[in-house]
Amino acid sequence: MRRISLASRFVITLVVTAVLPLLLYGWFSLRSMREQIDEQVVRVFLPQLAADHAQKIDAQLQRVDQACAIVREIARRALDSAAEMAAFEEQVELVPDLLDNYLDLLLLADPMGEVAYWQDGQRLDPNAHGRREALIPASVADTDWFQAVQRERGVHFLPWGRSPYLHRGLDHRSMDPGSHHLGLAVDVPRPEGPPGVLFALLRWSEVQLVLDQAREVLAARAHLPSAQVLLASRAGTVLAHTDRSHYGLPLDPPDLAGLVASAPAMGRGAFHAGGGAPWRVGFAPCGLRGARDFVVAVVVPEAELFAASDAFEQVLLLAILVTLMVLVVWSLVASRAIVAPVRALVAATRRVATGDLAVAVPARGGPELGELAGAFNQMASELAQGRERLVALKREEAWAEMARQVAHEVKNPLQPMRMAAELLQRARADGDPRAAAVADRLARTVLEQTQALDRIAGDFRAFAGIAPAQRLPVGLDDWLREVQEQCAGLFAGKPLRLRLEPGAGGAQVRVDARAFDRVFVNLLQNALEAAPAGVDVVLRSAVAGDRARIEVADDGPGVPESVRARLFEPYFTTKSSGTGLGLAICRRLVEAHGGTIRLAASAPGATVFAIELPLGAG
Repeated sequence: MRRISLASRFVITLVVTAVLPLLLYGWFSLRSMREQIDEQVVRVFLPQLAADHAQKIDAQLQRVDQACAIVREIARRALDSAAEMAAFEEQVELVPDLLDNYLDLLLLADPMGEVAYWQDGQRLDPNAHGRREALIPASVADTDWFQAVQRERGVHFLPWGRSPYLHRGLDHRSMDPGSHHLGLAVDVPRPEGPPGVLFALLRWSEVQLVLDQAREVLAARAHLPSAQVLLASRAGTVLAHTDRSHYGLPLDPPDLAGLVASAPAMGRGAFHAGGGAPWRVGFAPCGLRGARDFVVAVVVPEAELFAASDAFEQVLLLAILVTLMVLVVWSLVASRAIVAPVRALVAATRRVATGDLAVAVPARGGPELGELAGAFNQMASELAQGRERLVALKREEAWAEMARQVAHEVKNPLQPMRMAAELLQRARADGDPRAAAVADRLARTVLEQTQALDRIAGDFRAFAGIAPAQRLPVGLDDWLREVQEQCAGLFAGKPLRLRLEPGAGGAQVRVDARAFDRVFVNLLQNALEAAPAGVDVVLRSAVAGDRARIEVADDGPGVPESVRARLFEPYFTTKSSGTGLGLAICRRLVEAHGGTIRLAASAPGATVFAIELPLGAG
């Protein structure tokens, strides 16, 4: 049976896994639609429900006002005579629903404030009529509302609350809607003289009934059992609430009170309840006539408001997770044949990267991977052969370069020795009396050039990479003081002035001090050779983070810009003599200590070499 190729397997896996992006796209799209639907509920449903019931309350207030206006017209002549007052009492009874559904108290006062007529509502407890009668004063001339109407005429609204004409103990907070009223006082014009005053108390139970009906709609039809409907003043006092325990209390939490207080028109908002749960609110103002400035608010917890969409989202999420698990299992099974050969190839590639070229990959995983494995094995074999040739070539080049440099450097000291020997030979052959002096000169030349050969051998030996013999912890500033003293002796009699500026405190480094001395000697020697007339050198120390910094600064002519890039290359020198290994040896010694050396600055009068070493005494 023909084996399925890598490409075919990949196509099958790709087709199957393409379902996942589609599902994710569907999920994100549905989530976006869910947010739009939820926002539509909050933006339209809650504010519109609040507005509808605000209109109902407005309509009820208007009916009361219209009924009082009718009574006002009836009362125009009632204060003139007893006969007119009797007719007024009969006509008041004919006003539709006035004392049945609208008012709990109707009172008429003459221009002097004497109570000429009063009647309590028919829905009040008839057994308490006598108690209420005792609360009605004979005169209301000293009340604020009577004086305001006498003074300003028109309509005067009394604040919401318990009325002294129907209840005792006004300081007691009642949770009974029937104990609360809105007062209305309106002038009753007379043909002559000051007006009388008509006073009415609106039945507040009718307003509460509107809110209770809204609550029933939310609980029964919208399935929002925790929804609340309330009526509040702009000052944040609850005037009516489906939960009677809130009556007369400040609106809570403050975020909700702020929304209600600043509601210029129908709107919506969000807040957090005391337990931290998020709630949504829709509100609408009502009764915007003078002192009647209220706001109807419909408050629903988000958990209930978005319960249906949340449940559907959870179902969809579960479906996506199940689909994802199926896809993962299928991908693992389908890709196993692909991944195993690729991993073997990756492992072999890593071995090649580390230098192991004696590696072979088995030809498996289909025609494509088998061909790739064969090509890889051939490449590894060719790389191994090429590396062997390259190593041999590099070795030959290194020996050739070393031989050339050694020959060149050795030739320089041999030339003056050969010339001095030839001069001595001629002097003796000619019987020159100066032969003894020439012999002494030859001896001095041989000694000097032998020392030069020794220095050349030392340079090549140092560059060969001899590691520091022993690295011991030393105090940085103390060590630099020793270096200063040693270098002062080495350069005694030469125009070099060395100064130390310690700044490392008690910091310590681990160095082979004997080997590292060569670095400072080389740098000082270069500074002196660059300024043979005299040079000032400063050794500075500092600590930066976990590194120690040493600066060797001199006031010489500086390093030409054309040679700065090659300054630390082996065999590179700008001098007529020397191996060109001095700074290269310095770099290798510093790097052997885990540090770095570089030319930090170079200008006439300010050349700075910076050495950085790791801190540590351990």
